Amino acid sequence: MKKIGFFLTLLVIVGLTSCKQGKQSCDSNEKSHCEATEILQPDKNKKVVVARLMVKEGQEKAFINVASSLVEATRQEEGNLFYSLYQSPINPVEFIFYEEYKDDAAFKVHASSAHFAAFQEGVKDLISGDLQVDEF
Repeated sequence: MKKIGFFLTLLVIVGLTSCKQGKQSCDSNEKSHCEATEILQPDKNKKVVVARLMVKEGQEKAFINVASSLVEATRQEEGNLFYSLYQSPINPVEFIFYEEYKDDAAFKVHASSAHFAAFQEGVKDLISGDLQVDEF
């Protein structure tokens, strides 16, 4: 139950950030309208990815060091709109990447990039289990 609460809180925070960074203004009087518009009328071309993984206990800092290169390089990709890594405050071996791309083609460029391949190689001994990827 704690995991669900963490992810719901994270999604609300990310949704608020996305809305504030969007084209429409979101002052205090319009905030609820802005949030509803963001949810009800998403950009049909935009690709959103949430990748979840577990890191072996004691390997959290090593994972973050490897992942930070991926984060910085991905943020420089032309089609990347948002890319962040989050560590669970409840379970420090649990991480998610929250990613937004202008379209599916931009996501495919990322997935085939040299920095993504380097990340995969660099963390293969640090993670436990498979990477779970959800696309929206």
